[in-house]
Amino acid sequence: MINNWKLGLKSLDYAYGIKSNFTLMIVFALISVLFFTIGSSINCSIFGGYMLMCAAILPTQMVYSLSMSNMVQSSPMKKKMQTTIPAVFTCGNLVIMYLINVLIYGVMVLVHPEAALEKGSEILLLALIMMMMSAYLGIAYKYFGISVIIFFFVYCSLSIGRNFVILDQFGTGPVYFGVMAILGLVSVVAGGFLQYLVSLLVYKAPMSKMAQAAALRKEL
Repeated sequence: MINNWKLGLKSLDYAYGIKSNFTLMIVFALISVLFFTIGSSINCSIFGGYMLMCAAILPTQMVYSLSMSNMVQSSPMKKKMQTTIPAVFTCGNLVIMYLINVLIYGVMVLVHPEAALEKGSEILLLALIMMMMSAYLGIAYKYFGISVIIFFFVYCSLSIGRNFVILDQFGTGPVYFGVMAILGLVSVVAGGFLQYLVSLLVYKAPMSKMAQAAALRKEL
């Protein structure tokens, strides 16, 4: 698994639009800092985590762009580059970003223990969104139209699930937050497996040009 993640990281050297994507990652990271800074006062700190998630999936987009090249299409690594590597790479990146969110939210809970229920629910909601996003990535580069519908549900879950709360049989205060953080981590990892399974189901379908960056589509 680690080797596949490293291979995905190394493949970025040959990916399309690496400078623009990394610039966008920095922009997302800065926006996340803004949301985490002001989020508590306007009840939208979860958007900080959402921005970090967006930053985490941009490298996956670059990995998928490699499959548009003739070199990958004729390579024995073709199937792996469209299934195993993107799934492992996405899962690894999302786990890293999720743990950063857990750390930030954990600090919030330590400073304001009374917010443990709210922050615990938010961290689990964010993890579920990451899991759904992984499913989206598994199909987006094959069937772009269907994937947009999944993406729509991700946004709906973000707005509707803002008040999502697990019953207190899991404890209260920091204990509740800890349980939600662990459940969230399991959800993010499960999303990686889901992405892999979905990508296997659609592997034989051609890559969708519509799922690629506009500049790349002009060159195809």
